[in-house]
Amino acid sequence: MIVLGVPREVKSFFSKSTAKSSRPIQRALVPMVLAFLLAPHRRCLKTIAGEVLAERCHVATISRRLTNPRWRTRDWYVDLYDGLLGEVNAWERRLAKGKRRQWIVAIDTTYHSTMSEQMENLIVMSKRRNPARKNTRQHAFLMGLVLTDRGARLPLPRKSYYTEDYCRKHRRRFRTTIELAAAMIRELRVPDDVDVIVTFDSAFDAGAIHKACRKRHFHAVFPLDPNRVLARTPDQDAALISGEQVVAWTRRWTRKEFALLELAMHNEDHVFARRRHADNLRVKKTKRRYAVAARQATVSKLGDCLIVASYKENPKVQLLPGQSAEWWAYHRTPISYRRENSRTPSRWHRKVLACTDRAATARQVIEWYEVRWQVEVYQPEYTSSAGLYQLAA
Repeated sequence: MIVLGVPREVKSFFSKSTAKSSRPIQRALVPMVLAFLLAPHRRCLKTIAGEVLAERCHVATISRRLTNPRWRTRDWYVDLYDGLLGEVNAWERRLAKGKRRQWIVAIDTTYHSTMSEQMENLIVMSKRRNPARKNTRQHAFLMGLVLTDRGARLPLPRKSYYTEDYCRKHRRRFRTTIELAAAMIRELRVPDDVDVIVTFDSAFDAGAIHKACRKRHFHAVFPLDPNRVLARTPDQDAALISGEQVVAWTRRWTRKEFALLELAMHNEDHVFARRRHADNLRVKKTKRRYAVAARQATVSKLGDCLIVASYKENPKVQLLPGQSAEWWAYHRTPISYRRENSRTPSRWHRKVLACTDRAATARQVIEWYEVRWQVEVYQPEYTSSAGLYQLAA
């Protein structure tokens, strides 16, 4: 496909984000982005350079633009997010009619694999546990997704992760993914009438992120690290004894405390936050079954929070001879932290969640954490629909 020129609507979309840029950048950015999106088949510099007929350029020009420090893509992402946030907020505020709204922010690290071995800023993923598999090399960046209660999706300006060797070579400040996630939470812009729930996996269960959430008055939902312990009692403080591990503590909960919870498309509160294929819109395919229980507790270095012990059923797993289909049998089995055991298919999958909103219910915590998976599927969704996975340059 060859485009004769840049449509007026596309120019208008980028006008606000490039208003502070120089005139050459304003002229070159829009055709280049349009060429990246519309170039057919496997993309390379040659097809991108000649995609927009009225704005053709030399092949080397694309490479120079991508390495030019004046092309501050981060600033453009921020401006585009602010513009999209303003439009979505204006529409949803009218529908809310003065009521407070609730948005969910999902944060996760996204990796982009490459076959190159000499490229800079690569993270090597070792496969020593399986000698048949080769080590993989990845670029990493932090991805954030804002999910509104009306179904809108706002991708947050991404933050790139740079390795220590790369930062040392280029004299940059090294920041871990935890520090990048905390900075993303501090910089998050939301309307004043919105309550924010931040959800992430156990890799981000760190003090810097919890501190950023408390400062912004955000509530967090996340799976507890197995090493988290309950706050020590005065007797334990006197004897210098550590508190009991939270995950092990939940295994002593009685059967009466658990309740079966069934969620489906017709009764879940965050149905608009999900993207489902047309084949998965039947109620039967959207059913999930849980056994959940909740208690309030004081966790060391975390504070007062709601602890939710949950077991999710996977009916597709076939039972072995002698195995039980009831969740209580899995609750009573000893805890195993071995990696090979954690990947063995099981009829009931255990997860211990923590929520800093002590007024929440177990059902709300389960639904909030379920929505976190949307950040996992968002990047493959837009890279496949836009064809960005075919980039060869």
